[in-house]
Amino acid sequence: MNTQFVTGAGHLSNADAHRLIDNLNKKFEDQYGSEISADVFTNSKAWGRDVATAVFEWVKTDKVAFEAELNPLNNDPNKANYYDWRKEMLDANGNSIPGRWNPTNDNGNGGMFPLWGRTRTFATSESEKICRPPLPYSNKVGSPFYVQALEVYSRCNNNISYEDQWIAEFWSDDLFGLTFSPPSRLMAITDQILQKEKSNLEKSIEAVAKMGLALNDFGVACWNSKFHYKVERPEHFIKREIDPNWEPLLANPLNGVRGITPAFPAYPSGHSTFGGGGAVILTDVFGSSYEFTDNCHNERTEFNGKSRSFNSFAEAGYEDAISRIYLGVHFRMDCEEAVRFGQSIAGRVLRLPWKK
Repeated sequence: MNTQFVTGAGHLSNADAHRLIDNLNKKFEDQYGSEISADVFTNSKAWGRDVATAVFEWVKTDKVAFEAELNPLNNDPNKANYYDWRKEMLDANGNSIPGRWNPTNDNGNGGMFPLWGRTRTFATSESEKICRPPLPYSNKVGSPFYVQALEVYSRCNNNISYEDQWIAEFWSDDLFGLTFSPPSRLMAITDQILQKEKSNLEKSIEAVAKMGLALNDFGVACWNSKFHYKVERPEHFIKREIDPNWEPLLANPLNGVRGITPAFPAYPSGHSTFGGGGAVILTDVFGSSYEFTDNCHNERTEFNGKSRSFNSFAEAGYEDAISRIYLGVHFRMDCEEAVRFGQSIAGRVLRLPWKK
């Protein structure tokens, strides 16, 4: 069994991505232009652009969010939005602090989007942008923190089962330029179900609006908590305290780097916040016992993207969360608290005044 899952930079350049967007835009313009009158088509297109322009201008009013793309990997200290992680993550002598996040050797970026927790939310207050505290750090054998690290070490290795590896690969979405990111994966799942149900415009707008606002708040609150607690990744703990030769299962086929860990603190898990909270949104729109099959990565050849079926959104959301343990990039506490955190955020989004 091949236990190295490819990740990192994908095969699409920025120009490739824009070309795909332009091609999709032309496809829909050709389709709708042949189905409706020229006046309706032209006016509708102009209206859509006006709305998009208004939204974009509104986005600019959130300076942190608007400028985040200028330094997304936080690896350019000359940018105004640079976050010097060394001041908070290293001791007075410049050494790493056990339990405190540091960039890994295989992913030296100084924390992706470290300031994202300061950006605008829709239903989450400043005090609600912090999840519950993690377990206290301890390297004592048998301590709760050590036991969680040992679980990752025991589950993520060359003896991993086919099912666990499939789950890890199926949900990973760590391939920049090749797969979704976790939030857009949820939007893709939403789109699959809307198409399957042949949902009308009203239902589609409801689903996309609720999910969109929730995804924003999931990301902001999760990243705010990540850089508040600054918990190290399993890779650092395991290599320091258990096995210096251990590696997570992620690998980059383009540069040959293996054992990759995402470039930001562990607690809470982003995948788990999105997965746990996204399940609440989908349940609200489509029901608590909705059976579905996720075909997002079906027919992929770079990894095992074979479709998986679920009895409910909650089941899928929890599997998304727990997959991060199998992949070797999160402790259990990262995943379980994040599911709860995402669920609480989703509840606030759903309590917004959606209906008059």
